[in-house]
Parts: sequence; structure tokens; C-alpha cells
Amino acid sequence: MISPSRAARRRRRGGAVCIVALLLAGCTTTAPPRPPPPALPDGPDARLAVVRAREEQVHTLRARFVSVARLPDGERSADGVLLIAKPDRFRLRLMLPFGFTVFDYLNVGERTWTALPLADASQRDRAGEFAPFSRDDLGQAFLRGPYAFPGQCDAAPAPGDRVWVSCREGDELHRTLLIDRVGIVEETSYEAGAPRLVIRYADYRAVGATALPFRITLDYRQRRQSVDITIQSYELNPTLADALFQPLEGEVGS
Repeated sequence: MISPSRAARRRRRGGAVCIVALLLAGCTTTAPPRPPPPALPDGPDARLAVVRAREEQVHTLRARFVSVARLPDGERSADGVLLIAKPDRFRLRLMLPFGFTVFDYLNVGERTWTALPLADASQRDRAGEFAPFSRDDLGQAFLRGPYAFPGQCDAAPAPGDRVWVSCREGDELHRTLLIDRVGIVEETSYEAGAPRLVIRYADYRAVGATALPFRITLDYRQRRQSVDITIQSYELNPTLADALFQPLEGEVGS
């Protein structure tokens, strides 16, 4: 027969085990998924107007992501942090899993700086292996505004309840955009009339009062290069100190 004192101790141990189990379960529970954004309105002009107004709600942004750059000779994977302060400042930093920065790209106004902190002087021209994109490419993908909508942009119906947008300066086509009921799904930039860069967006989720894509792909068809970006987290309109947009020591500017 178990004595009352031993039974009480077992009950206390059993209660403690239950509490620990509940705490561990709480620690391992994932955050609920973000709700999907509201559907965009019908009508080409109305849908384009809402998309542009939604983008104008973003003044500053901090995003953490993982990226895979696919090049003709293989793949490069890296974690990354993106800082944006519209209209003309952004910083893109790629890091190894242990936190070492392997590539830093800074844009302030018309000036850019790049750095490969782990490379020696003879390897500085390898920056393209880590980030095969230009300032304009990043401006189109992240700064938006006139980078994404150059010249006169006109909207028209497209198959599948989508909207087709073409942006021109005179007779020269600069960009086309395809918008579904959630957001922009594809953009194409042109050079001398030929497609140069295709950007695709997917997995839109509500972030604050706007909607942002959590999957972005930059595809350079002629160069057989692409970059897949999976966003891990967004901070919408955070305060970003000016010090975050200062060049690193030894960073090469142009």
C-alpha cells in the first residue's frame, strides 16, 4: 500500500511533468500563418491604381531572406538582409549560415558600393557570383516607384481575370507587368525591344496594412542566371538609422 506522503509526492511530480510538457509544447508551436491579402478590384485601371497605392504605403523596409543564385557553373546559397529607405537608399547583405558577411551592396542616391569582406584583393571581381544583378534591377524589385513604372503605364484586360500593364516612353517599351487578383505576379524589363530581366512574385501575405510577396525570382534569360529569394520576415516601415547606409571600411564605390 502506498503511503499518503508518497502518493502526494507522485502527484506533485506528475503535475510538474505536465507543466513542463505544456511549456515545451508552447515553445514548439509555430506562429499562425498570416492571413491572405484582400482581393484586388475588378477593372484594369482600378486594379493598377490599388497596386501602386499599396506600394506607396511602404516607406522603409527590413527583410530577412534566404537566396539561391543559379549560374551556368552551379549554385550559390546564402542568407540575406535587405534594408530599404525610399526613394533611393537600400542595402543588400548576403551571409553564410554562421553569420559571416560574404557580399555587401549599398546604394545611396546615384552612388553604389560593393564589398566581399572575406575575399582578398585578387577576388574582388567575383561579386557577380553572389549577386548577379544591377542597381536598376534592385531598384525595380525593391525601390519600386519610377523604377517599376517608368514612363506612361497603361492597363488592359488579360486572360484569366488578370491585368496587363505596359510602360512606355514614346514608342519604346520599357516594362510590362501582369497583375492577378492578389498582386503583381510577373514583370519584364526590356532593352532595345528584347526581354532582359523577368521578376516573378508569389505567396502574397498581409503585412500590416499592405500585402507583400514572400517569394521573389529574378530571371536573366539571356545570361542563363536566376536568383530565387524566399522571405523569412518583413518589418514594415521601421525606423532605419542613417548609420545603416554608411559604406563599410574598404568598400569599393562607383
